Amino acid sequence: MAPQAKKRRRTRKKAPAAAVEPADGNGLIGVLPNEVMSSIISLLPSDDGVRTRAVSSRWRDLWLSAPLNLDDDDLRPWRNGDGLVDLITEILSTHPGPARRLSLTNLARVSSTHGDDRYPSFDGWFQSPVLDKIKELHFRYLFRYLNSDVDPLPPSALRFTDLSVASYGRCHFPENLAGVSFPNLRQLTLFDLTNSEATLEAMIQACPAIRSLLLSGNMGFRHVRISSPTLVSLGVSTLRNEAVMEELTIVDAPSMERLLLFETDGGPMNIDVQGAPNLQVLGSLSSSMPRVQLGSTVLQKMIATTVITPMHTVKILALNAGSFELNTFVDILKCFPCLQKLYFTSFVITDFGKTMLNYGALSIPCLDTHLKEIVLRNFRGGKDDIKFAKFFVLNARVLRLMEFRVPIRESTKKWEANQRRKLPKKINRASQALRFDFVYDDCIFRSFEDTYCTHELSKADPFDSMF
Repeated sequence: MAPQAKKRRRTRKKAPAAAVEPADGNGLIGVLPNEVMSSIISLLPSDDGVRTRAVSSRWRDLWLSAPLNLDDDDLRPWRNGDGLVDLITEILSTHPGPARRLSLTNLARVSSTHGDDRYPSFDGWFQSPVLDKIKELHFRYLFRYLNSDVDPLPPSALRFTDLSVASYGRCHFPENLAGVSFPNLRQLTLFDLTNSEATLEAMIQACPAIRSLLLSGNMGFRHVRISSPTLVSLGVSTLRNEAVMEELTIVDAPSMERLLLFETDGGPMNIDVQGAPNLQVLGSLSSSMPRVQLGSTVLQKMIATTVITPMHTVKILALNAGSFELNTFVDILKCFPCLQKLYFTSFVITDFGKTMLNYGALSIPCLDTHLKEIVLRNFRGGKDDIKFAKFFVLNARVLRLMEFRVPIRESTKKWEANQRRKLPKKINRASQALRFDFVYDDCIFRSFEDTYCTHELSKADPFDSMF
């Protein structure tokens, strides 16, 4: 007789235990400790943080115990103008502190309704003990008051010694900054100021730990001299014609790795880099710059007028030109023998000699051993555009990627297929792994103007975040 088969015992799986719903009906977040919930509330937009008081009786006092994050951008949908001033005053008088962040960017110095000067209100806010330990501050007037030569910044806005991030704009600093100190400040933005260069020098001296500095549209900064042992990234923009910076000199910046120049075509700018031995990212250098000196190398409108001294540290370079001769371009490349990535924006490329399309007797070290990526901005597919691209395809031995940034109106599959047919099929000297990418960009005339990348030190390539 066959042995009797054993019956398999069926076990019923227990249903998972139902989540315990907190008595206040707020879901699992309701079981978090008050300290954790307060930290979460401090990260919310200002209006959302205040509204958490209506969630339940337990939440009523959490906003008051959370570090204050006050941003008038979050409050604008609820109040404008004088009402916004009253609301900010109420919040600062109600919240016991401490404050973590304050951002005031939506208020003019003078009321458009009453015409009264709001300066005392702003000064009163900055003197509030709630702000004593603030870490981040952003202040700018909404616009410059047209009937005044300057819109003064309250001196009390410069009293916060715990700041790590700060920006000031559309205002006039006190002329005497003696006693101002920001020992913990790492990131500083100054824009649309009406002060002279002396204010900038005093601010840099007041920030012994500064890592990144952005200067944008400051009308009185004509001859800027940068000296800082800790500065890693410097961004400069002169977009407004009345904000022409005539000269930028880097004399003592041993830690500087990035010199980023945005929208510098609005006027003349002479660049002199003498004290940045660790510079790795440079640009956008423009053909409109009368004079650029890199160490002992002097370029007059980007044409070398002295014997070229190589800058071996530069790995990423951006160039911007209204018109460019390829011979000039070759000289510039010789300045950077270890260049790994090139950004190039041009509207006219001219004077291609036949010898330029083939390497021949030319000696350009970066094309032989280092240049791996090229981004061509405003590529339209004209005859000279194609010749310019071919020069690199035929001569850059380790090139891996050539990216064509194309005006959005050219974005058709037929147009792209036609451009690919114009590029070399058989590559002799260039890398066999070379890839062509076409990326369509709706900002045709935009250069590298995303000034926020000045402060993005965690990214190896700050220009990469602009697209």
